[in-house]
Amino acid sequence: MSLLHRLPQGLDRARKYYSNEDAVTATKRVTYDVQAEAVRLLFDHFQEDYGTPIYERDWDVLIILDACRADLMNEVADDYPFLEKYETYNSIGSNSAEWLKKNFVDEYADEMKKTAMVSGNPHTDVYLDEDDFAVLDEVWRYAWEKEDELFRANYITDRAISVMREHQPERMIVHYMQPHHPFIPYFEGFETELHGKWLNQWRDVRIGLASKSEKWRQYRDNLHYVLEYVDLLLHSIDSDSVVISSDHGEAIGEWGIYGHYDVPLQVLREVPWIETVAEDNGEYVPEFTPEHTDSEGARHDVEDQLEKLGYL
Repeated sequence: MSLLHRLPQGLDRARKYYSNEDAVTATKRVTYDVQAEAVRLLFDHFQEDYGTPIYERDWDVLIILDACRADLMNEVADDYPFLEKYETYNSIGSNSAEWLKKNFVDEYADEMKKTAMVSGNPHTDVYLDEDDFAVLDEVWRYAWEKEDELFRANYITDRAISVMREHQPERMIVHYMQPHHPFIPYFEGFETELHGKWLNQWRDVRIGLASKSEKWRQYRDNLHYVLEYVDLLLHSIDSDSVVISSDHGEAIGEWGIYGHYDVPLQVLREVPWIETVAEDNGEYVPEFTPEHTDSEGARHDVEDQLEKLGYL
């Protein structure tokens, strides 16, 4: 997205800052946004793009944990047997939109046709077309009945298990929204105007509203939360080639950046790449059985979902 296209979004964010927060905090947020844009322009001019498309790697089931830093995964890897083969690789995207836009292109049309995509990420609305996939299940559209259930991992898990058992696709991508904020173990609901407790939590560290150690602990606990569902998934489907990875990382002060802009910082591009296997023991029966799995049964507007994740 060009600077010309980003400018209206920046002005809209600034308006929300000053409408919903005190002048000092709002000014700090605007100052940060200007600094982040300067870094983005710097990298646009002097840093060549890099990263490997997912279809150039080997996997049959790809589990994406949104916004998972490589060092965060390394911190918890010893706690889970299925994370033993811990490695990293460079993603082709620095945020979800860029990851989707660059991975799912005409060059890989044949592979996409063999792929079932089960996703909790609202960016699929813009960048993916259901006709390009064996199955495109946009769980974010319909799964969460109550606001305090938004982005919960059990819905993604149940739909992934059902899709695999019913359709048996050659390949499947399961896109969880954790450990991206909101940090579910601490989540109490979104504030009315969103610019408070749950929006841009890493930027709250930058302007002094939260400590880095506190947010890192919550970030790690959010990863623990989703890994319990990954464990359930691995015991409820069959595959000899499963990879656990991420679409992008998370910046926590590197180059003055907090969060994930479309800037090719190494901390945003380096993500886990963990190979494991899955075996269905037949014990788990998905509890979530939606009436609709397409846009006709949608409960949620894409812009509303993206705003709750801090993108708008």
